[in-house]
Amino acid sequence: MSIKYVNDAKTTLASSVTAAGTSLSVASAASFPTLGAGDEMYLTLADPLNSASEIVKCTAVSGTTFTVVRGHESTAAAIWPAGSYVQLRITAGLLGNLLAEKSATTHHHNTTYDPLGASVAMSIALGG
Repeated sequence: MSIKYVNDAKTTLASSVTAAGTSLSVASAASFPTLGAGDEMYLTLADPLNSASEIVKCTAVSGTTFTVVRGHESTAAAIWPAGSYVQLRITAGLLGNLLAEKSATTHHHNTTYDPLGASVAMSIALGG
């Protein structure tokens, strides 16, 4: 399994989706990454004013159809009309899974990368 991410991937819904829908028909999938077996990406559905949103996990892309698991990261599955935004944004779940994926493949735990010769501390708090 691999989590996929690219900068500035966005499109709109080509048709509406119900709260129970697990497929998103989008205007274009050209800016999104290709997903292989077991790959996933986190998408945000939003209205044009960004006043409402839902995070979904996309598990497959076929042409302009995204297969998704709805209501991730404490968001609720909602009805989205055609024209709603579909964007690949950074989310807490994406960061948490990337960190877990990285630590599962890292074998040199005591190595510090410090390109500027300064001490750097970083903490990431993940919300639910």
